[in-house]
This record gives sequence, structure tokens and C-alpha cells, in this order.
Amino acid sequence: MPDSLLRWRVPLGFLFAAWYLAIARPVSLTLYFLSCLFVLCGCLLRSWAAGYLFKGKRVAVGGPYAFVRNPLYVGSFVLGTGFCIALWQIPLPWSSIFLAASFFLGFGIVYRSKTLAEEHELVTNLGEPYEQYARQVPPFLPTRGRVAGLGEQRFSWELFRRNREYECWLGSAALLLYLYVKYLHGQ
Repeated sequence: MPDSLLRWRVPLGFLFAAWYLAIARPVSLTLYFLSCLFVLCGCLLRSWAAGYLFKGKRVAVGGPYAFVRNPLYVGSFVLGTGFCIALWQIPLPWSSIFLAASFFLGFGIVYRSKTLAEEHELVTNLGEPYEQYARQVPPFLPTRGRVAGLGEQRFSWELFRRNREYECWLGSAALLLYLYVKYLHGQ
């Protein structure tokens, strides 16, 4: 995916969110709470990762980065899956099927392209330390468990704040509240 298309990922994300808000019809409190659990896990993973990320300045090897190279994106995937769960009902409307399929396909295409572009930039900026890290740690699935010997880093609330991860919590809470109100009013 060319760089120009990657720049569209945020505006497309907002369009996708607007589409989601328009069609969301939660009908099950159980699935709503399951959705909340997934969203919470996604936000927690993103927050944990943000506290280690000093973008483009050093190789992040602590916390979730000792398991996977892209924990922010894994967290986003879990979070998005949670919001898809909130749409589940029997029979499943075509709009919900299409939205969930669009999320999974779009996420795969956009974030695969984004990670390739970021990894190229990290190799250019950080060189051998990043290349060595990338050889040891898988990109998305923690197939090897925690990779030892990567170095020591500690979680930083300053990095969490600087990376503005609190915005994920605020946006997710607002969307979950919106879904709950729609559930209460049967809309």
C-alpha cells in the first residue's frame, strides 16, 4: 500500500466508526458485557505498550514488546473485535456481517502495510539493534512466549501520556456508553 493510502487510514477509521454507530443495534446484555471485556483487554494492552514506546528513538523491548513487535496493533485488533461482538445477534443482519468482514479485512490490509512501512523506517533509523530484535520477536502472535535477553526497560507513565493512549480509553468508553444507551432504548 503506497504511503498516500496509509495517510487515509485515520480518516477511513472515522468513516468506519460513523458507519458502525449508524448500524449498531446491540440486543444482548451478555454480548455487550463480552464486548466490554474485549475492549478493556485491547485498551489495557495498548496502554501497556504505550508506556514502553519512545517512537523512532529506541527499540522498545520491555513489557509486551518482549512478546510481539506490534502490541499496539494487537491491542487495536482485540478492541475492534470487541466492538464487532456487540453487534452479534440471531439472525445476524447482513449489515453486521459486512461491517465485521470489512473490519477484519481492512485491518489486515492496512496494518500489514503500516507495519511494513514502520519496520522499514525503524531499520533505517535504528539499524542493527532493530534488525536483531525483529529476528527474535514475532510481529503479531506471541508464538515464542517472552523473549529473554532483549534488555531492560521499565513502564513509563510519561511515555503513556506522550503517546496519548488515554484517548483510546476515552473514545472506547464513549462508544461503549453509546452502545449501552442504544441497548436500553432498543434502538
